[in-house]
Parts: sequence; structure tokens; C-alpha cells
Amino acid sequence: MTTGRSQEEVEAWLSLANLQFTPRLLTALLERFQGSPQRALAATDAEREDIPGWLSRHTARLQDPANRVTVKQRSWLQEHPLRILLVSDSDYPPLLREIHDPPPFLFVYGSYTTQDHLAVGIVGSRRATPYGKGIAEKMARELTERDVTIVSGGASGIDTSAHRGALAGGGRTVAVLGCGVDVCYPKENAALFKQIVENGALLSEFALGSEPEFWRFPQRNRIVSGMSLGLLIVEAPKSSGALITARLAGEHGRTLMVIPGNIDRPMSVGSNELLREGAIPILSTADILYALQLVPVPSKKAQQFQLGLEEAPSASLPPPNLSDLSPQTAQILQRLSSTPKHLDNLAQECGIDSSQAGVELTLMELSGLVSRLPGNSWIRVP
Repeated sequence: MTTGRSQEEVEAWLSLANLQFTPRLLTALLERFQGSPQRALAATDAEREDIPGWLSRHTARLQDPANRVTVKQRSWLQEHPLRILLVSDSDYPPLLREIHDPPPFLFVYGSYTTQDHLAVGIVGSRRATPYGKGIAEKMARELTERDVTIVSGGASGIDTSAHRGALAGGGRTVAVLGCGVDVCYPKENAALFKQIVENGALLSEFALGSEPEFWRFPQRNRIVSGMSLGLLIVEAPKSSGALITARLAGEHGRTLMVIPGNIDRPMSVGSNELLREGAIPILSTADILYALQLVPVPSKKAQQFQLGLEEAPSASLPPPNLSDLSPQTAQILQRLSSTPKHLDNLAQECGIDSSQAGVELTLMELSGLVSRLPGNSWIRVP
């Protein structure tokens, strides 16, 4: 069962993924054939020969019938909803699109929406201590309570704790896998992955059935970093794979944040070295919000304003300072006052879809500009 695309098209995308080409080569191949996987697969040797990076071994692999959709893949598709998310789609992770080698397409098992564009990555050691696991779970839970989606790699240890924390907070989480979305790795996370599918997504650039081979994980890590606004490292020893993700975060221009660790524990050597090199030390969830310029609304002020709302006059509030806001944010803010306005009505007035308006309002709420009321109505904070 596929979502949003024909069975023929989905099988064509799967066939391309089965080739195991690099993201850059896949991108070059698709650009040559106007983004059509069917045309890319059916093209002649002459039509492909001057594609940048194309070699004879790529032709041989493409023509090998073993790389077409398998019986096992087709059987899984008949029983599970699979979405193909293209780099050209409007709801493709916008930050991921900006890195130098974004996946031209992603396989999504579960749901991925524009709400998940506001995301923080949390990664760390597979052999984490109880302290590290507890911190990861706490940070993830508190971030999801602020409508931030948690992105991690689905691995044992810190990754698992981050996903669990997000789910415990009633929020959303995305597990970026180093295997196919139909492959449960590690096997002990089967129940967790089922919950993630129901409250977020399993996401991978690898074809169905792809096993968790070692080389896939560094490639996976760039997606975790690329789609996140910032990256939090929790417990990383000197040889941790989390340090690869940290390096990628630096290349992607992401905010790198680290939980400080005990200086005489091997589990914290890599983490503390990142702090020495300039990463932001994190002691609370508030530190993350400030580091990412998602400043939390002062709770006391917001409560006082809401308690007095019924008696408050509906007169216009003084005009905000819009000089540092994006045009879309400024447009939304100008249409809000102390009189509650429903999300759908606001989106219609601004000429944007409700999901995008929801993302903008969430960012503005975290910055203290607006406040959410019951029933998905919004007001501007004076």
C-alpha cells in the first residue's frame, strides 16, 4: 500500500534505491531525466553517458535484473503504507534540502508533516549510562511539550531514550534509520518503532530490506543533522559515532549543544572535547531554547494575561517591532490582537495553509510573541 503515488512510481523509486548509488549520482541521474525514475531506468546508454560521475559499472548495476523491486519488497508494500518524500516536495525537510548532498528522495513509514520542520536532534552513545539515558529522555520530553519534534537515529542507548522521552511527552519523533524502514534494528526496539510510526515516522534513504551495514550509519547521520535546527550530544566517548554527527552539524551550520560530563569518565571524553572546541554547554531545556533562539514564554506573565482575558478590552495592541521578523511572521503577527483568533481563520487571512501557519505560530509562541488558547485559537502577547 502506497500513499500519494502510484504503485508503478513507488516501485520505480525502490528500484533506484536498490542500485545503492550515492546521493549525488542519484541526483544527477534524476536531473537528467526531469525527476522521473521511470525515464531514468528506461534510458539508453547514450542518454546516460555524460552524466557527471557516471561509470560503466553504474550501467551494469542499473541493467542487472536483481536490482529491480523484489518479491519481498512488493509483499511488504501490499501490507504497509509507504510514502516517498521527494526533495522537490513542499513538505520535504527544508533544512535538509540545504545541505550539500541531500537525499533526492526518502522513504517514510508513518507520518512526516510540516509540523516536524521544527526539530532538534538528540544523539549519543549506544552504551550510555543510566544518567545519560535519563537526561536524554528528560530533554526530549520537555522539548516536545514545546511542540518541538525530536530527531534521532533509532539506535540503542541515547537514541532510544530520546525517542522514548518524546513519546512520553505526548510529542512527535522521527527515527532516521541506517537500514530500510521495514528492518527492525536493533530488534529490541520493535515496540518502540511501532509507537514511533503512530506518533511520527521511521525515515530512511535506503531501500526496503536494506540491512544495517556499517557504512550506512555515517550516511544516515548527515540526515539527522541536516533536518535538525540544532544537535544535542549526550554522552559521547572518544570513538562515538555521535562525534561524526557533531562534525556534520558543524559542516551544516547547525547549533551544536552538549551535555557536560564527568571529566574522569571515558563515556564523556568526546562530549567534553566538543565543549572545549566551542560547543554550547546545556544544563537545562531552557538552555536549548535560548541557544536556538526559541525563547520560552515567561509562564507567569502568560498566565496572568490569560486569566484576565475575559475582562480584557478587544482594543488593538500597540504595533510590534517587525524589523527583525520574516515577512510571513510579520504578516501573521499584524493580524493578531488580544481578541482570540482561530488558526484556520488566521491562515486564510494570510493566504497560507494551516500547517504552515501552525509552524510559524509555534516559533512565535516560543519567542514570547503570541500565546495559544484552548481550541487552537491564538492571541498576541502584549
